[in-house]
Amino acid sequence: MPAGNPERTPDMESARAALLPDGRRLHLNHGPIDLIVEAFGRGREAAYRQAIGRFATVLDELAPQLEDLRRPTGDRPRLRGSIALRMQDAACAFLPRFSTPMIAVAGAVADEI
Repeated sequence: MPAGNPERTPDMESARAALLPDGRRLHLNHGPIDLIVEAFGRGREAAYRQAIGRFATVLDELAPQLEDLRRPTGDRPRLRGSIALRMQDAACAFLPRFSTPMIAVAGAVADEI
């Protein structure tokens, strides 16, 4: 991946991945989701490939569930996928106070990648 130049692959659709100019960190962007990740060690390139592959499906996994992800946590919406379930679990920690799984979207996506 050239630094600063997003590389697109067919399986990513509109998701983009590019190494930052420092050559160490990877920038992942897809719609409203924007991540900068850094891996260390000998498996760095493989880790970046794996992160890019998983990132390509994140928005498509979450977008169809957006209505449920915006519902109050106490309603226990029927969510699917590791990210949405992680979001719901995190929001449940605040019950009985009002929250929605959306409070944990950034952390849940970051943890998944």
